[in-house]
Amino acid sequence: MKAQLEQRLVELRAEYESGQKILKDIETKLVELDNRKKNLNETLLRISGAIELLEEVLEEESKSSTPEVLDTEVPEVEPEKKELEVPFVIRLPLEQAVKKLEEAGLSVGNIGEKNVFVGGVRFGDVVQQEPKGGVRVDKGSTVDLVVAKKGKFKPDLSQNSLLSSYSNH
Repeated sequence: MKAQLEQRLVELRAEYESGQKILKDIETKLVELDNRKKNLNETLLRISGAIELLEEVLEEESKSSTPEVLDTEVPEVEPEKKELEVPFVIRLPLEQAVKKLEEAGLSVGNIGEKNVFVGGVRFGDVVQQEPKGGVRVDKGSTVDLVVAKKGKFKPDLSQNSLLSSYSNH
């Protein structure tokens, strides 16, 4: 009987060690998968930010690329303009954007921050403006700005998000 118990003890110890090795291997793979998930979320966040920025840039360029008309007539001298065109200030540092708006006869309204992680956009750069560049407004109007904010952020994983298909909820 003692020999059988000793034999069973040896078997259980071997089984325990084997289980420990398997558990350690699984834990290592889980850490690796978690790291890959984090990297994928960061990459998808960068891509979604780049998409948003490119859409805004393309929208601005399409508004500003109106065909040039050659005018052979002498233009009439207009009285002082009451309306003027809002300059494009997206991707400019905040200080330069404020200066450009003020030089155009406008003032800065609200300044907000937004977490953005897109190549080519530095923290403190303007990422949104309202009204958008190219729009005509009254002289002295205000332009609201949103600048890129430095900090930690989490991707939007709501159902309507671009990243929703990668979420586990």
